[in-house]
Amino acid sequence: LPNEILFDLFEYIDIRDLYNGFWGLNERINYIIGYLRNLSLNLERYEVGLISLFGKKISRLVVNTWQDIDLRQFPRLKSLILHQITGNQLRQIRSEYMPNLVYLSTSSIPEFSLMPQLAQRIFSNEMPTIRYVDLGHVHVPHLRMWSQSPALRSLSVHTINLTIIPFILISSPNLVRLRVEFLFNTIPVFDSAPSLRNHPLKHFILSDPYHKLSFNHIYTLLAFIPNTDRIELNFLCKIPFIRFLYSLLNRLPYLNRFDCNIDDASNDKITDIQTIQQIHSCFHRIQCSTNDFHFRTFTTESKKCFFF
Repeated sequence: LPNEILFDLFEYIDIRDLYNGFWGLNERINYIIGYLRNLSLNLERYEVGLISLFGKKISRLVVNTWQDIDLRQFPRLKSLILHQITGNQLRQIRSEYMPNLVYLSTSSIPEFSLMPQLAQRIFSNEMPTIRYVDLGHVHVPHLRMWSQSPALRSLSVHTINLTIIPFILISSPNLVRLRVEFLFNTIPVFDSAPSLRNHPLKHFILSDPYHKLSFNHIYTLLAFIPNTDRIELNFLCKIPFIRFLYSLLNRLPYLNRFDCNIDDASNDKITDIQTIQQIHSCFHRIQCSTNDFHFRTFTTESKKCFFF
């Protein structure tokens, strides 16, 4: 086969299989393998030979091992997903070691003492190439040390503090998509939230599975993002659901996509689903179910969006 066809074929083969099955067969195959670029690696243990050969060619890396993998061996990373991490690795997530990094995910990592430093690095434009970030816990004490990160376009965080949302928006003036999940120990108090108007955010996802937020909290948050045209909500609604929907439209005049998984804890048992669906075209997909205790839950077809 000509080299061009082998180049194409090898792009579909896992690099671990390339290394174990093809590397060392002959000089021609070694040349073709050595010429490959933009490779992906799912790392579950330290593999010296594999990393030595392919480290500088890896653009997407998934780390799922407690071994202290030296991330500086992957200088061309564009995407980094960390399921396990050491303090040394966390300190290596810097622009001088990863000058091309566009996507970073640490969302599956339990609370870690050095995560605030990473958050500060991201929200202070110390890593100017990053566009998409899926973080774990973001701590509050370092919020006022943030500057701006104009490159950020999409962000997902887990937090216990409401105030973090306006700080994120101020720090990320070009953010288009924001997803926030509030944790079981959330403190439902705004702590000197900064004033903010007219942020360009288009897509907002809020999940409050432990029912820490009130209608007033959510209504206040919506004031920060008047340009949002798509919203996904998961929380406990303690006012009549129909009243909440009208309030939502009042805050978000450009809304055209609405997804929800909302438990209705109000005493409104009269308003029927047809009335709710007719309020606005983006509410046509809302469905209502009632449990054994006669509490209603309002959902849309996109339930899967609430699994973080």
